[in-house]
Amino acid sequence: MRKYSLNKILHKIQDFLLINNIFVLSENFLTDILNNRSKKIDCLSLYMVNGYILTDSKIVFDYNLNEIEIKIDDEFMYRRKSYNNIVIFNNEKTLFFYDILNGQLIKKIDISILKDMGAIYCFIDAKTILLKNDFSKLFAYDYINNEILWQFNISDYFNAPSGVYQGRVLVVGDRLVFFAHTKDWKKGATFVLDAQTGEVLNNPAQTIFGGKLFLFDGYIWQKKDKGFAKMNPNTFEVTHYDLSQELPTEIIDNKTMAYHDGVIAVSAKPQKGSIRSLVLLFDTKTEQIIWRKEILHDENKASTDANRRQIEEIQMNEKYIAVSTSGYLLYVFEKE
Repeated sequence: MRKYSLNKILHKIQDFLLINNIFVLSENFLTDILNNRSKKIDCLSLYMVNGYILTDSKIVFDYNLNEIEIKIDDEFMYRRKSYNNIVIFNNEKTLFFYDILNGQLIKKIDISILKDMGAIYCFIDAKTILLKNDFSKLFAYDYINNEILWQFNISDYFNAPSGVYQGRVLVVGDRLVFFAHTKDWKKGATFVLDAQTGEVLNNPAQTIFGGKLFLFDGYIWQKKDKGFAKMNPNTFEVTHYDLSQELPTEIIDNKTMAYHDGVIAVSAKPQKGSIRSLVLLFDTKTEQIIWRKEILHDENKASTDANRRQIEEIQMNEKYIAVSTSGYLLYVFEKE
């Protein structure tokens, strides 16, 4: 079992990033709380991309909170899509594919070109993005050469209007993994596609897996009410982890999952409650829960829905676990 102690509780936290340092966004300031330095900024969200902190504005910082110049002669904001050091900025009319490490604009595209292909889901590789339109069709698009490489119609499999669950497509090497379902939720399946050709590599009907998927160390994970399931994207083998004996009165929630060095952090809630107030650490090697902590308004009072704090996000590294909750609070636990 691991031991963590409460290091601090931070108030009025809009967003946070736990990297080597802990960065928090609060009252128009971005603060590195371990090194006690701040920068004033007008934004609502933070994102980590390959050694940089991006925001929902046009401002980018390195981890020392030095502002990085973005050489785009136009208005823009971060679109929340990236591949290694390549990020997408945009405004109402234009997409900017930008190498943030080398400070170079790679490609500028008129958004109207992508209209029929729909919304950008993710990068497949450095020069290819995946999009999905309103008619359940996926497109692999080479944005450098303005070329559609392949298309895949999800509705052809189900013979009904369909979608990708939460728009989550995971890129695992040369494969794309996603859970798709009909709009009425009567049918669903997990697909593994060849990222270069769009060919379906698995038998979706036989891949008993689905819902909100997470990628940790090359494996696809999902939560179960009383445990986890893990899929090998190359062999499609699914391994189940049953924690019902360790969680007799709790249910794992899929609001947030984090991973570091073989350990999954996840939120959970009482089986008869509605507030996900419990943090669990699951060791994927020993297949044991190695730490649990309930977040309460008042630690001296009983655990009831009225006294439980709703967990919003969990992040972890080798030393800390950071948990944001309702009420714009951030709990920071330090490994003993």
